[in-house]
Amino acid sequence: MDFLDVPTVLQVSALFNLMAALAWLTLAQVFRIAPRAGRLMAAAHLVRIASQGCGDCMAGWPGLAQQAIPEFGLLACMLLLMMALRRMLRSRHRPRDINWIAGLGALGITLGLAGGSGLLPQLASTLSATALGLLAVREVIRGIGGQLSRIVTACTALPFAALVAVGAAHAVELLVVPGWEDHFLRGDLPTPARAVLWFVVTAAITLSLIALMIWRLITRIQHLTHRDPLTGALNRRAFELALSEAQAQLQRGHGFALAMIDIDHFKRINDEHGHQAGDAALQHCVRVWQASLREVDRLGRLGGEEFCALLPLNGPSDLATAASVAERLRHSLAAQPLHWKNLELPLSASFGVALPVGGDPRGEIGLARADAELYRAKAEGRNRVCVATHLAGMAPA
Repeated sequence: MDFLDVPTVLQVSALFNLMAALAWLTLAQVFRIAPRAGRLMAAAHLVRIASQGCGDCMAGWPGLAQQAIPEFGLLACMLLLMMALRRMLRSRHRPRDINWIAGLGALGITLGLAGGSGLLPQLASTLSATALGLLAVREVIRGIGGQLSRIVTACTALPFAALVAVGAAHAVELLVVPGWEDHFLRGDLPTPARAVLWFVVTAAITLSLIALMIWRLITRIQHLTHRDPLTGALNRRAFELALSEAQAQLQRGHGFALAMIDIDHFKRINDEHGHQAGDAALQHCVRVWQASLREVDRLGRLGGEEFCALLPLNGPSDLATAASVAERLRHSLAAQPLHWKNLELPLSASFGVALPVGGDPRGEIGLARADAELYRAKAEGRNRVCVATHLAGMAPA
């Protein structure tokens, strides 16, 4: 690659990082898209400009500064990148692993600079950046591996894996090739291949994070489209789609049950305490029920205080499991009153459980049977579960 002008490549890389920083800041501050992650990414790009090396741009600076800025810059860049990635993926893991790696890397750089070593600062920053790159690969796989295809997940993680490979190769060079660390101490420019490689990796990581941001935005739009804005349960349209899918799976032997739910005396809460209390009661009920439902269950709000739970079963006729889940929902709500404005408001709900029937693509018969059992539960005194045990008179037309 003798035809490449390395200073020009470095200038292009610096310009790219500057433009990327401005783009992330615009998305974060103007459009409010992933604002925290966007600000962290903007800072990472700006720090990357200082850490990539620029030949004679630091000529005349103290030797300690010339060595410290790139090494601490690389470590800070990777630290900011990891923090942005975790926010982009909404990771709930505590940043202890990141803090330990960054702390050990900073300690190694500091000890090397204090001891006058040319090797230790470079080795410490390279190894810590490589370790953070490995964490980034893990975070991507953990964050989107279960939601996107393997190909998409692999393509998203590939730039971070390339960063790990480049960092590992550089660490080997520092340890194996005699006098390699002196290249940077003398202010030598990187080779054309190395300069282009770092630019490609930086650009690929940026594109990968932009793809993650787009995925997050799409996920957010889907959430708003399919969720009830007050409670977070599925809205009626989304629940009907889920029910249609479950009816299609019923023909393949994948059974399910429906549990219609109605909050007892809900109008009394609105009349006595106002609609804000009613809204708080709806939110409280959904929180309690979601905590008691299994991961495979789906809860939807059909309107007002009426909800329905779609409960996948081990077998098409496993009504006992559905009744057990409904009873757990009933008991958990009765045991957890709503605390609202220094008041303790006891809540309860009535449940009607029924199995679906085949040949009913929209699940209307199953819903009607569960609704009939719900009315029976309310007529028998509320705060109870009633279960339909037969299909008489409910065959599809």
